[in-house]
Amino acid sequence: MKSGKVKVGLIGCGVMGRSLASELVKVDGALLFGVCDVSRESAERLGNEFGVPSYTDPIGFAAHEELDAVVIATPPFTHRDLTIAAAEAGKHVFCEKPMAPSVTDCLEMIRACERSGVKLMIGQVCRYHLLHRAVKDEIESGELGKLISVFVYRVGGPFSGVWDVPWRRSRAQSGGALMEINTHELDFMRWVGGEVECVFACGGNYICKNWDYPDCAFVSLRYRSGAVGVLHSSQVSAIGGYGCRVDCEGGSILLPSFWGEGAEMMIRRWDGDERRVRVEELSKRSLGSPVWQELKEFIDAIQEGREPEITGYDGMAAVEIAEAAYISIERGEPVKLPLVGR
Repeated sequence: MKSGKVKVGLIGCGVMGRSLASELVKVDGALLFGVCDVSRESAERLGNEFGVPSYTDPIGFAAHEELDAVVIATPPFTHRDLTIAAAEAGKHVFCEKPMAPSVTDCLEMIRACERSGVKLMIGQVCRYHLLHRAVKDEIESGELGKLISVFVYRVGGPFSGVWDVPWRRSRAQSGGALMEINTHELDFMRWVGGEVECVFACGGNYICKNWDYPDCAFVSLRYRSGAVGVLHSSQVSAIGGYGCRVDCEGGSILLPSFWGEGAEMMIRRWDGDERRVRVEELSKRSLGSPVWQELKEFIDAIQEGREPEITGYDGMAAVEIAEAAYISIERGEPVKLPLVGR
C-alpha cells in the first residue's frame, strides 16, 4: 500500500451510506474522496454535506482511477456487481451486510477480490457492539467451560418509515429478513459458537403479506463442536426485544437486551458465583462507535497489508446459514452445510 491516506469512495447515499460517511471522515488513515448514488439528489445532498464531489454511475465510480477503496452501502442485490467492478479495477472493498442475497453471489465476490489481490471486508458491525463483544470475550476466556447452547432473539414489527422500501419486500433483492436483518445475529452466533454443520428451520409468512419470504422463523443450528443454537427471528411481534442467553458446562450468560440504557450481561457459575457487566461500564473503555471501529479496521488492514477481522468468507457464512434456513423451511427437513463447494 502506498503511503498517505486511503482514498475512499462511498457508493450508496441512503441512511446507511450517511452513517458510514459520518464515521469514515473520523478515521485518521482515510480520506473520503467522493460519494455516488443512482439518485442525483441523494448523491448531491450527501456530497454537499461532506464537501466532496458526487457521482451517479455506481459501476463507473467503483473503478474511478483516483480511488484506493470503496465502501458499498447499496441494496444487497447490487453488491456482487459493484464488488466485482471495484476488485477488477484494483480497489479494496468494504461491503455492507448482507454480503449478497445468495451464497453463489458471495463466492463470486470473494473470487474476484482474491484474483485482484484486494481486501474484502463485510460490515457485520455487531462484532463491535459492546455487549456482543463482551459475550464473545466471556466464552473465549474459557472460564465457563465448553459451550453447550446459544439462544438469540430479535423480534419486532414490520419495516416502517425510511426502512420500508420496495426492495426490502423481495427476497431476491434483499435476501429477506434472515439476511437483511438477521445476518447480524447469524454472524454473532457463528462468531461465538464456531462453524455450523446443519440448519433446521420452521417459519412462514403471517402478517407481512406484501413480502415474499417468512416474517417469523425459528432457526436451529448444530455446530461442528456438538453445541446447538436457536435464532428467533420475527417481524410479527408488537412487543419487541433483542437479547440472548448462553449455557456452558461451567455456567450461563443472560443478556436481556443487547443495547439501551441499563443493558447488562449477567454471568452465573454453577457454584453460585455471579457478576454483572453493564454497558455503561464498557462504554468508558470504548475507542469509538461500532461503525467507526469497523471502518478503522478496514483502513488499518489496507495500510498494514493484512486480512481484515471480518472477511468475505465470514460474510458468506452468515448468508449461507440464512439460505439454508429458507431451504429448510420450504422442504421441512434439515440442511447440511456447506451449500456450495469452496
